[in-house]
Amino acid sequence: MAKPAYQPEPNQRYQDTSGELVTVHSVLFNRVTFYRDGYDSPCTQSVERFIREYTGVAQ
Repeated sequence: MAKPAYQPEPNQRYQDTSGELVTVHSVLFNRVTFYRDGYDSPCTQSVERFIREYTGVAQ
């Protein structure tokens, strides 16, 4: 599998296909930890899945 052209960075904002916003907290060991707006608990996904499912938002 090819490596993605970019990797999410801490404090970057993304949105999913339904328009919900998230903020990246960290990227460690091929895992992205992020927070959804309005939620206190973190979410974790693989870098590959995160890149497939989220689009960067201009800040």
